[in-house]
Amino acid sequence: MKTRLLAGTAALVLAIVGAILLYTYVSAADARAQASLNPVQVLVATKNIAAGTPINELGQSLTTKQLPAAAVTGDAVASLKDLDGKVLAQDMVLGEQLLSAKLVTEDSMLIPGTIAVPKGKQEVTVLLEPARVVGSMLRAGDTVGVFGNYTVKDKNNKDAEEEKVTKLLYDKVLVTAIQVAPQEQTSSSKDVAALPSGSAYVTFGVDSLQAAKIIHSQEFGSLWLTKQNKKTPAGNKTPITINEVLK
Repeated sequence: MKTRLLAGTAALVLAIVGAILLYTYVSAADARAQASLNPVQVLVATKNIAAGTPINELGQSLTTKQLPAAAVTGDAVASLKDLDGKVLAQDMVLGEQLLSAKLVTEDSMLIPGTIAVPKGKQEVTVLLEPARVVGSMLRAGDTVGVFGNYTVKDKNNKDAEEEKVTKLLYDKVLVTAIQVAPQEQTSSSKDVAALPSGSAYVTFGVDSLQAAKIIHSQEFGSLWLTKQNKKTPAGNKTPITINEVLK
């Protein structure tokens, strides 16, 4: 009886030792296998991310993940450090690795012939005849004076007649884009500029109040632009009537 007990105990001990040795071997083999895969740290999207997302907002939608080197794209990004000023050039989907090729400067996202709208501003577009946009010689980045023409009547005088008024609405309004129809050359002289044809779409970078006044003037009055420069002084915003014109 005692012999059987000793034999059973020995078998149990051997089984436990064998299990420990097997676990140790498997763990070591797994560690060796992982080491052979060269784990690499990369940033992976935790949700779909839209193109144009700036780098300072991108981190909210990314997580750091360890992946086998064989599964990592060559230009995968491991950290957002030193990437200030970049934006995401293309959409990312959930689980996708962030690639350095997808990070570009904000300016490179712009359509050729446009400039970035200043932060805090918004864009509004008006359609104007060439003469109203300095003969269509405006370019993105120029600043303009915005004038409005209106027909008004003194609301405090029921007998007052309507009169036409021109008023400078704003100085130094930034043109962020302009689209002009192709030009027609009407003269062979090298000293004569091509004659603009068709109307121009002019886009401004403005605040809400400026946008409202420009839209109202475009819809219910008429607009005229002047090209300004850094040294152009602030204009007189007093409404001009026929009386002032004929003085």
